[in-house]
Amino acid sequence: MNKLILTYTLRLAVMTVMLGILTFAFVRIFRTIPVTPAYVFVLGFLFVFSWLAFYTTAKSMQKRISRFANTYMVINFLKLLIFSLFLLAYAYLNRDDAAPFIITFFVYYIFYTVLEVIGLKELNSRNKKESENGKKEF
Repeated sequence: MNKLILTYTLRLAVMTVMLGILTFAFVRIFRTIPVTPAYVFVLGFLFVFSWLAFYTTAKSMQKRISRFANTYMVINFLKLLIFSLFLLAYAYLNRDDAAPFIITFFVYYIFYTVLEVIGLKELNSRNKKESENGKKEF
């Protein structure tokens, strides 16, 4: 497995655990601020989708840069569509928990997006260095 994919996976796992611990502490300290009890499932959901998106994007970068751009746009469109459907379905089925769930999801989404951008930036800079050196290892 590519070292950058492994590094991204490790960072993603550490961030997921840290967000879980911080959310647990936040719920205990600020009892009046509603946080969805399903936050653990939100973390798992975002972990899986973020990893799959990064992995697919990284693998598409092996072939051609134009393929990377197309793959990245399609993946982001699908992620937004799936996330929107997920939020709407949860809000419809759990109306009492809808607002805390959506807010918690959005806060987590920001963290996962920042980590994904950092990972893709590192992947892009490594890809440029390898193409300058004439080798293309993944």
